[in-house]
Amino acid sequence: MVFNRPFPLDTPSRKSFRYTFYAALVVYLILVLLQPFGIDELNTPTLLLHAALYALVTFICTTVNTFLLPWLLPAIYREEKWTVGKELLHMCWHLIPIAIGNWLLTHWLYRSPLSAQNLFSFLWITFVVGIFPLALNVLLKQQRLLKKYQAGASRLEEQLKQPENLPQATTPLFSVPETIVFTSENGKEQFVIPANDIRYISSADNYVRIHYIKDDRPVSQLLRKTLRKAEDTLSPFPEFFRCHRAYIVNLDMVEHVSGNAQGYKLQLTGVQELIPVSRNLNKELAERLSPARINRSAGQKL
Repeated sequence: MVFNRPFPLDTPSRKSFRYTFYAALVVYLILVLLQPFGIDELNTPTLLLHAALYALVTFICTTVNTFLLPWLLPAIYREEKWTVGKELLHMCWHLIPIAIGNWLLTHWLYRSPLSAQNLFSFLWITFVVGIFPLALNVLLKQQRLLKKYQAGASRLEEQLKQPENLPQATTPLFSVPETIVFTSENGKEQFVIPANDIRYISSADNYVRIHYIKDDRPVSQLLRKTLRKAEDTLSPFPEFFRCHRAYIVNLDMVEHVSGNAQGYKLQLTGVQELIPVSRNLNKELAERLSPARINRSAGQKL
């Protein structure tokens, strides 16, 4: 069902102000150019001022919602669970405070009655005007991003399948695999593990969970350590890549790359969970998975 399809959840940032400004600008242009709801009877300076005030209501309401809702409801605003349906509901919620703000502004400007019937009219008009372009924008964006990341994932899959050109070196009969020593924040705990056994590392508040393979089974070890400190520990090992704010992945264990509207997902050998890749790291991921990078990494280990 289309409403259950994954959809990207943009983290509130400076870009959010630009998007809310564009929404307000659209409102302003509609009121100035089309002059609906009888405002065509106003003289030009008054019309421009009132249009700007309605646009300001849109800008304030959408900006507050954009930053406040994810902060108040972090359990709901999680990208791994964000869908087209939730994005549409989020957009509909934007329309409610805008309608209330316009209702109050109209009362202040034109002394219209503050009645429930009048409020319902504002809600109805705001939804009728806003819901169709919003829904169309969400659906088109989901399809555009889906095609984009599926095509990108196919290219990365081809890179993974390309053979390495590095000559095979003679491996000692009793070679010892490289090991990594993770030390807890207080220095009282240590976890020693061969690098090739690690699949990925995930953040868990002030802890990290190291996911690895033992006796052909996926297991994990919890350690009091930040993901940033774990990344520092792994810096001498080029196969490890922090692909997401909450994940470090072993690129040598990537066997499949898929994509949906939220971006790329990595399938690791022996692991069921799909590891997300932050969209701002897509280019770096492609570089890290390139055959040239694989060959250089292999060359460093030999």
